[in-house]
Amino acid sequence: MDEHERSTRPVALVTGASSGIGAAYAERLALTGHDLILVARRADRLESLAGRLGKESVASARVLVADLSETDGVRAVEEAIAGEPELALLVNNAGFGGYRPLPSDGSLG
Repeated sequence: MDEHERSTRPVALVTGASSGIGAAYAERLALTGHDLILVARRADRLESLAGRLGKESVASARVLVADLSETDGVRAVEEAIAGEPELALLVNNAGFGGYRPLPSDGSLG
């Protein structure tokens, strides 16, 4: 589908989409009528998922290889969604890279 044939289906961006819960969300969203932007670090897994979803649903799935622990990865996602008028949902399933002790008073700040 080119720019002139842009879908009007809602778009969901799913981070951490290459496996596990992220892939399961992507599958479900595709079956319920969402086009997808799939984000993760592993291109091979994202491409495989996008290809499978294209065969199993009418959804289009765009692959965005990005490491969200890196500034360039975050910028790539920002650029992708800035031009996406139908963006309706974010499933933020990306892992996180930092560990620290949790405060004993329950605050995270």
